[in-house]
Amino acid sequence: AGCGGARGAARRRVVVVGAGMAGLGAAAELRAAGVETIVLEARPRIGGRVHTVGDLGAPVDLGAAWIHDSRGNPLTAVARRAGLATVPTDYESVALRRPGGAGVPAPVLAQAADAQERIDEALAAAAEDADPEDRLAPVLGRVRARTGVSGVTTQALDWLLGNAIPLDLAADVDQLSVLGYDEGETYDGGDDLLLRRGAGALIETLARGIDVRRDTPVRTVRRRADGVTVVTAAGERIAADSVVVTVPLGVLQAGAITFDPPLPAPARRAIARLGFGLLDKVLLRYDESWWPGVTTLGTVGTSIGTTISVFNVAPVTGRPILVAFTGGRYARRLERRSDDEVIATVTSSLASGFGEAARRPVQALVTRWSAEPYTRGSYSFLPPGADPEDRAALGARAGRLILAGEHTSIDRPATMDGALRAGRRAGREMARI
Repeated sequence: AGCGGARGAARRRVVVVGAGMAGLGAAAELRAAGVETIVLEARPRIGGRVHTVGDLGAPVDLGAAWIHDSRGNPLTAVARRAGLATVPTDYESVALRRPGGAGVPAPVLAQAADAQERIDEALAAAAEDADPEDRLAPVLGRVRARTGVSGVTTQALDWLLGNAIPLDLAADVDQLSVLGYDEGETYDGGDDLLLRRGAGALIETLARGIDVRRDTPVRTVRRRADGVTVVTAAGERIAADSVVVTVPLGVLQAGAITFDPPLPAPARRAIARLGFGLLDKVLLRYDESWWPGVTTLGTVGTSIGTTISVFNVAPVTGRPILVAFTGGRYARRLERRSDDEVIATVTSSLASGFGEAARRPVQALVTRWSAEPYTRGSYSFLPPGADPEDRAALGARAGRLILAGEHTSIDRPATMDGALRAGRRAGREMARI
């Protein structure tokens, strides 16, 4: 405990709020610089939106899972140094069925994939001249109409677009700007990787040597010219020279932490303008693998917004486990239903295309990231009116305070590595002041 005010000639101290990717990245940089570092985590566990559990008989990820663009991704180096086994993802290994069980022929799927590629190219061209206010929905509607596909090819295309929009960007078509469709940069290519021990193994590696106070939510951050005071939910007052706040954007939008004085106007505008999306999972363990030996399964015939995509993690876990994804408003609607109802919804979708065995999981887990008080969603996106520069404004230092997380990354928003890089940058910056 402590009190506000200057700490005189005492060793410098920085408080880091949050022990997810960004918080651990910041703490590691600060410790390496010889700065006393106190990490406060609201949950009883570390990791934030990275949460690996063993409830289904093997490590499975309830939240973030993939190392994207593994060649050049800093998390690839973390995994390699720790000797963590990874498995590449073959996104082209897809089995699509129509309700009733008829397969979508490979030439039809190829035609739909070609149409999606043309849509991607047209939207990328549109983004070059787009204004932040430009909405994705009308532009997508126009370029989609120009593909000329029809019938089951249209259904397959909508399933692919469902994966590319609500299941990748965590928001619906009408919630996104043109700039938000293909935001950020890639590294040097390489496969997207899953970890056999789950993404939680990355967190364990990053957290080594870092002392985290768990079950310690922060309620107030006061900054003054000579230092900061962080007040916890229990009323403890922790004095420090500066503070790095790495809570998710959804927590900032909810006003769960009071900033005294308020954050600078550009940061407040960014919090109001940026979107915070939702991607949920239903994890299903079966007695045996009854499905085709592919990466992804899907039943076509739904709207883009209600797409359910099912990922086969049996090659990663060694167990007969599938993971069903829902996103955007559809995921929020499902969160208002019971676990049994959510499980029935996704298994019914799967069963309509792949048979009754889909309805008989022996275990299931349902995520509700929007309902989690310390996340309130999954990751950020750009709605109409928001600009990538809003992310820069959020990550700009305000005296003795800096915010960090995937929402502050222009190059890699909505990724684990974007959060880690933002945290490391914030840690290095605070180590210098």
